[in-house]
Amino acid sequence: MTEFETFKVRFDTNEIITMSEKNTPIKTKVEPRIMHVLQILIKQSPNVVLRDQLIDEVWNNYGGADDALNQAISHLRKTLHDTDKDNRIIETVIKKGYRFSSNLQDKSQLKNKPIFVKKRNIGLLIFVTIVLAGAVYIYFASKENKAPFVPVSQEETIKESSASAPKSD
Repeated sequence: MTEFETFKVRFDTNEIITMSEKNTPIKTKVEPRIMHVLQILIKQSPNVVLRDQLIDEVWNNYGGADDALNQAISHLRKTLHDTDKDNRIIETVIKKGYRFSSNLQDKSQLKNKPIFVKKRNIGLLIFVTIVLAGAVYIYFASKENKAPFVPVSQEETIKESSASAPKSD
C-alpha cells in the first residue's frame, strides 16, 4: 500500500482510500487502466510524464486513448478530492503531460528509513538525560553538605576530647 497524507492507494486491489468529512475511510474501486495511470505518475514523480508516454504504456496507442486519458485524469482528481487548482495532486503541464505533486510524501517510504538514524537520536537523548541528572544530583548533594562552617580552635578541640575521655583512678 502506498500512503500519503490525505489518501492511500492499494495497487494490488485497485482501491483508493480517502477520508470523509466525518473522518471515516472511503474505499473507491478504480478500473485497472486508471490505476495504472496513477501508478506511473507516482513512480515518475516529481517528473512530468508525457501524454504520449501514458497513452503508449496504458492504452498501447488505442484509437480513443487521448479522450480516455482525459477521462482517467478527471476520474482520479474526483476520487482524490483534487479540487484546489493552485495546489493540484495531479498537475497538468500544458502541451506536455501530467505531474504527480512533489509536495506529497509517500508515508510508506518514510517507514523504511534506516533505523540507525532513530537510534542515534535515542542515544543522544539518553546521554543528555544522564548529564542533566548528574548535574542535578551534584547541585543538591553539594547544597546538603554545606553546613555553616565555624572554625574551632585547637584548645577547644583538646578540651572536648579530654572531657569526653574516661578518667582513670
